[in-house]
Amino acid sequence: MFRTAIRLSAIAIASAVSVLLVLRDPSLSAQESPPAQSPTAPQSQPPPQTPAPPPRAVSRFPMRLALPRREYLCAGGARTVILVETKAARLTLNGHIYNMKEVETPSGTKYAEGTVVWSSTGEDGFLVDNADSSHPEMLAEECHLQSSYPPAAPTAGSINGTATFGSPPALPKDAVLIVQLRDLSHDADDPAAFLAEERIPIGARKTPISFALKFDPSKATAKIPFAVSASIMGHGKLLFVLVKAVTIPDIANPAPVHLALSRATSKKGQTPASPVPEAPHL
Repeated sequence: MFRTAIRLSAIAIASAVSVLLVLRDPSLSAQESPPAQSPTAPQSQPPPQTPAPPPRAVSRFPMRLALPRREYLCAGGARTVILVETKAARLTLNGHIYNMKEVETPSGTKYAEGTVVWSSTGEDGFLVDNADSSHPEMLAEECHLQSSYPPAAPTAGSINGTATFGSPPALPKDAVLIVQLRDLSHDADDPAAFLAEERIPIGARKTPISFALKFDPSKATAKIPFAVSASIMGHGKLLFVLVKAVTIPDIANPAPVHLALSRATSKKGQTPASPVPEAPHL
């Protein structure tokens, strides 16, 4: 009993000493029990931003591919490539580029850069330099369409055939074969009589001459009679003419025609053959 009392007294004295020490040096209590920190909610961090890719250089090459493209194979193995733009075209022949503008024509398509002219009807075309009007230079002739982008639509209407004119002396270099499709229900000088026309330079070509006369079938009613006429002009004069036009009995499914032209003469007492008039703009 006595020993227990002594132990309790010793514990009380030790506790009192500890309290006195804390009162004298408060840092001791701070070391023994660091202040509790109030819990804080974790702060949300924004996701890392991906740097924007650098701007890409705009290439004009895909735009060129998107332009309508026509490739022709011409006499002598020459190839002509045409990129068609709005009212213009870029033509390449033997590495030379022609930047051409569209020219109005009664039929077919025509582009020109200065005196250089590209003319095409349907799938055929030619390139000529008219710097010397009396002696045009054929840069590419007898050109036939080989490929196109987008694919060319099939020709709506076409009258194919050949034209002959015997064995005349050499034709002038500017000689042109003119083939026309006419509506016989109209007068010959009526602009509505002309449905189509094709002009083919033949200055250095020999007979027979092939042609493909393209026309709009919506303007050709089966009940109306039609005929094909032709002439050859050179040096501003009528050289040959088709005396009698060839009638087309079935315009919806025309058969190939053969045109035999005769030499135009103007002897005394005879009326010279009338030249084929200019077709109006269709």
